[in-house]
Parts: sequence; C-alpha cells; structure tokens
Amino acid sequence: MNPIVKELTDIKGKKHIVTSIEYDTPTEASQDVVFDTVRDILANDLEAFSKITFDVEPDGSKVKVEVSESRS
Repeated sequence: MNPIVKELTDIKGKKHIVTSIEYDTPTEASQDVVFDTVRDILANDLEAFSKITFDVEPDGSKVKVEVSESRS
C-alpha cells in the first residue's frame, strides 16, 4: 500500500475509503475479465465492502470499477 494512503487510513475514527480503478478494455473479452472478477467478489467477499460499481464507457473502450469501504 502507498505510504501516504496508509498514513491517511491509519487515522482513528470512522471513514469511508473509495478506490477507483479504470481499465482499458479494447475487446469484449477484456471487459468480461473485469466483470467476472467483480461478480466473484460479490459472490465471495460481500462483507468486505459497502458498495461496488461497474461502469462501461458507451464505446466499450474503458471499464471503471469503484469500491467503497467503511472502516472505524
């Protein structure tokens, strides 16, 4: 983990951590890889986050996944 991010997440108190990852997906197969991974997370790690979103750009060239966690 990045030392700056670790320092910020170590601050005591309730917080919401949002991670955003944007993937270049030039093919439908590469979109499917990201979608399958998100689906597996939903099936197996449902308690690990408070929200997850999966958005595909209209032209299909990029997929954005955003994960929100609540921590104390």
